[in-house]
Amino acid sequence: MKNIIIITAILITSYQSDAQNKVRFSSQNYIGVLAGSSETDAHIQTINGLAFNKWFTGIGTGIDWYYYRSIPVFLSGERSFSIKARKKFYLSGAAGVNFPWNENIYRDWNWWSDSKLYPGLYWNAGFGYKIAVGKQNDALLLHIGYSNKFYKEKLTGTYPCLIPPCPEYNETFNYNLRALSVKVGWGF
Repeated sequence: MKNIIIITAILITSYQSDAQNKVRFSSQNYIGVLAGSSETDAHIQTINGLAFNKWFTGIGTGIDWYYYRSIPVFLSGERSFSIKARKKFYLSGAAGVNFPWNENIYRDWNWWSDSKLYPGLYWNAGFGYKIAVGKQNDALLLHIGYSNKFYKEKLTGTYPCLIPPCPEYNETFNYNLRALSVKVGWGF
């Protein structure tokens, strides 16, 4: 791991010597809608990283309310293609971990059970359109893509009975939540 960090640092510093190939900090901040088979919900994301020529890579996070609120943390990559001056088309992809927002949803109606949520895989892919605004690096971002998040839920509890000890039960649910993602953002 240390070798990868050292090699990356050497490459970044060597590319910074050329003025046109300068590595710079970049940020993309989105608000959007996820529409899937079960419902339509909002999500917000921020991705911060390094831009070099037509490439951008960064670390992102956000809040995703689709079906069950969660916090994805991911590594994102993007490749831009110039269409006209100050307008670009881009392809993007991301992969990481989806952390469910841990709250016991069964306490309200089923007091004898307990739910535990476990993180799972998160990934998304899509394409977008950048329109430069104001400064050279500021841009309006329009993006459409596909989002997929996974998590696991383990439900444990006790069946109600008149004579203790009451029988216990354990159930496991694996969630695979797929949705179409439409988002608008600001990048700099």
